Amino acid sequence: MAQLITQYVLIIFLILGFAYLIYLLNDREIKIRDDYFGITYCILNTLELSEATAEDVKNIIRTISGVVSFIEANYKDEENSLKEEKALSLARSAINALNFTSTIDDESIRFIIRIASACLPPTNKILWYKVKKTELMFLFF
Repeated sequence: MAQLITQYVLIIFLILGFAYLIYLLNDREIKIRDDYFGITYCILNTLELSEATAEDVKNIIRTISGVVSFIEANYKDEENSLKEEKALSLARSAINALNFTSTIDDESIRFIIRIASACLPPTNKILWYKVKKTELMFLFF
C-alpha cells in the first residue's frame, strides 16, 4: 500500500515538474517548435535584443551549414579535428560578414558545426548502399 501511494506522489511531482517547465518557457516567450536542437536559445542569449530573431538564427545556421559542406567537400582526407578548426575559422568570418554587433562564442559555433556535419550524407558508399537496401527491405517486407 505504501509503494502505491509513493508511486502516485512521484507521478504527481513529475506532472508538476513538467507544468513548471512549460510555465518557465512560456514566461520567457520561448517557442519550443522554433528551437532547433536547443541552438536557438543558446544563440539568442549571446545576441543583442535587436538581433535576437528567429530569422537571424536561421541565417546563422544556414551559413554554418554551408561552411561545413564546403569543408567536407574540399578537405575529405583531413582529420576531423583539423576540419573542425578550419570550419570554425571560416564560420567565424562568415558570421562576421552578416554584420552582427554582438559575437557568438566559439563553443556555440562548434556545437552547430558538429550538428551540421552529422546531418551530411555519409561518404562511405558501401555503408550508404546497405542503409538504402535495409530501408527498401523494410518497405517491401
